[in-house]
Amino acid sequence: MTTVDELREAEPTVFTRAARRWQDLATSMTTRAEEVTDALSGLGEWRGAAAETAKQQLGGQRGRLDELARGLGGIPPVLRDAGERLTRLQESLRAALATAHANRLRVASDGQVTDDAVVVATPPQPGRPNRAQLCAELTTTLRDTLRQAATVDAEAAAALRRITQEATGMAPGGIQVCTSLSATIPAAGTSPAEVKRWWDGLSIADRESLLASDGARIGALDGIPAMVRDRANRVVLAGLRASLAEERTRLEAKAHRTPDDEQRLADLKKKGEGLDAIANRLATKPGRENLEPFLLRVSADGNGRAVVAMGNPDRAENVATLVPGTGSSLADGASYLKHADAMANAATKEGAKSVSVISWVGYDAPQSLVPDAAQDSFADNARADLARFQDGLRVTHEGGPSHNTVVGHSYGSTVVGHTARDLGIKADDVVFIGSPGVGVDRADQLNLPPERVHASVAEHDVIKVTNVPLGLDRDFLPLDPHGPDPADSRFGGKVFASDPGTRGPAVLGGLSDVAHSQYWEEDSKSLRNMGKIIAGKPTT
Repeated sequence: MTTVDELREAEPTVFTRAARRWQDLATSMTTRAEEVTDALSGLGEWRGAAAETAKQQLGGQRGRLDELARGLGGIPPVLRDAGERLTRLQESLRAALATAHANRLRVASDGQVTDDAVVVATPPQPGRPNRAQLCAELTTTLRDTLRQAATVDAEAAAALRRITQEATGMAPGGIQVCTSLSATIPAAGTSPAEVKRWWDGLSIADRESLLASDGARIGALDGIPAMVRDRANRVVLAGLRASLAEERTRLEAKAHRTPDDEQRLADLKKKGEGLDAIANRLATKPGRENLEPFLLRVSADGNGRAVVAMGNPDRAENVATLVPGTGSSLADGASYLKHADAMANAATKEGAKSVSVISWVGYDAPQSLVPDAAQDSFADNARADLARFQDGLRVTHEGGPSHNTVVGHSYGSTVVGHTARDLGIKADDVVFIGSPGVGVDRADQLNLPPERVHASVAEHDVIKVTNVPLGLDRDFLPLDPHGPDPADSRFGGKVFASDPGTRGPAVLGGLSDVAHSQYWEEDSKSLRNMGKIIAGKPTT
């Protein structure tokens, strides 16, 4: 049964906000059905067996979307009713608690009211119950209120289960189309080639059904076309923003918050800001300096994930992936979106006819310099995900092969190096900027031609304190820099120029953490050279 504290601290307006979101979703399903209708009308002149099959599938999909919209439209009234009933019950609870408090009565979590106070006997007053009678009456009122609250919760849950089961075709005795389709979705980690074969084998109707029922799983699979992942993940993004905002509102409303509550609130705030930054970039109108964005993955689990492409990687001739380093997370994703935009613009200026640059916050990066960033484990744990993502870019690309580049900044270069060294990486060029080391001593150990390995470090970049000269034994040094500086000419790759960066204090020999993040400054040497590499042009 619901407890006194649970009902007192409940937030009935959550139901109202949820009702609005479900109504928006139902409306979007109606809009999608109308789009299918428009698509059907545009096929009027198409004849033949293939045409009839396509029209039949689209017609069936239109019917499913109509049914889904009608079913989802039944959810908002249930939520609004639950919110209104809980509001009234909460008012009744608070009135009973106020009476108990005024009479110095104890209220247990189950609604039991007792009299623990020592009271001097006074003559009974006409029309007023004695204290024992008051305890009994309040207990009856409170327990009845709690039972009604539990009933509201159970009835709403049952109604929502019934509506969603009917709307998605999973009601007992129904066709269970969505259930059988969901069972065919490849598991996380499946090779992109296998995922692509599975997706290509689905009918248009089945694809649309899966996007409606399992969008989060579809959007996270490498091997699914970028446009499809973008559609799925935009819905996931909206859901994440709403759920995190709800949790934040609920925690902020608590009268007494624990240290864990405060820590969670801070986490929700930061992740919310990261999700907002993604939503704002997705809403930006495409132009010369803002390519159309595609949301390839988003998650709030752990440190979060945010993979956003500036330009369609399935159609661009030049595709680059930026792998960030220490401190990167969903909360910090806004800066990497700007870096990706800057790199795309730089490549265009260098002659790339079509370009896509991807901000890949796709792994759990170290969140501290010491001890996290000195460890190899973060890079090792990211290898499979980065390699699979690069495979996926090749598998879903349309037309001739694109020129692909992977850029690693700071610890991100360590991730790229470990991936290339251990699993191979399907890229034409790799770029290391501000690197603490990439896990090898020579460029030819990365399973790539050395002339395809590029590196640069700013003169004042603080990362230089971790770069151990070639030939020294790193095991006897206080820092583990993951290998020699790939921007050392003796490493065997191609070194390109960067601006010196902001000079730091003399005690650090002029090195600064500011310089470590200035590789994307407008018109800087480093940005121009990254643009050249992405465009397939020689650097300076």
